[in-house]
Amino acid sequence: MTSGSGGTGDIQAVQRVGQLLGLFTINRPRLTVAEAASLVGLNRSTVSRYFGSLVLAGVLERSREEQAAYEPGPLLLQLSAVAQGQRRVLDLAPIHMRRLSRETELTVVLSLWGSAGPVVSLVSEIGTGQILVTVRVGTTLDMDSAQGHLFLRFSEDREAMAKFWESLDPVKRRRVEAEVADAGTRGLSTVSAPAGMAVLAAPVFDDHGIAATIAVVGGPPDDGEIATALRRAAFRITVEMGGTDVWRSLIPGGVDDLAESIQAS
Repeated sequence: MTSGSGGTGDIQAVQRVGQLLGLFTINRPRLTVAEAASLVGLNRSTVSRYFGSLVLAGVLERSREEQAAYEPGPLLLQLSAVAQGQRRVLDLAPIHMRRLSRETELTVVLSLWGSAGPVVSLVSEIGTGQILVTVRVGTTLDMDSAQGHLFLRFSEDREAMAKFWESLDPVKRRRVEAEVADAGTRGLSTVSAPAGMAVLAAPVFDDHGIAATIAVVGGPPDDGEIATALRRAAFRITVEMGGTDVWRSLIPGGVDDLAESIQAS
């Protein structure tokens, strides 16, 4: 069978790349072609072609310590940092989300950046009111959502952001640009929802940039106490993620006030 788009050849190539990358571990940070070929049961010329292509893509690079060996390249290290950051925020956020949910009596949602927009990754529900507004884990949110505005403002994924802006007609683009600019200035994005409710979202940073967004769902759009509690929760997680300096550099003012507010609470 030929190796056309989506064919058996493509799938086999992806599987082989996965096998080869899986050989690199903490205890085995670099490999030669001969070692990799022996471990996966392929001939050396095949492994050499794969390694050469992976070097060109930035996934692997030649080892500086051992000329014949290969080690993880800049792209793989970047993806590793992203994965570690996401794992950290998923571990650290729940306690702060539950506290925020109790304070506001609203549903709290944490979203991570996915391939097509913010993806709901954690949900905390206090569930004491007569009406419960919630969001399913795994939902991909629109870029014109409160969470989307924050990623548009702070994300380094320039290609994805450019595609979104190019998809808008001029009138909508001007409106969204104004809302994104406001979100960047305030460190908070508000988008109206049905029945007089709103979604308020704030960014969470690590030491590289935006790591996630945290949002309260279903409250009134202009409730100052909810906004303050949300910003406090986002800042608490940011501090634990090591992103205080990033917050300070990207959002004008407010860091000292937030820190004092956290100490007082």
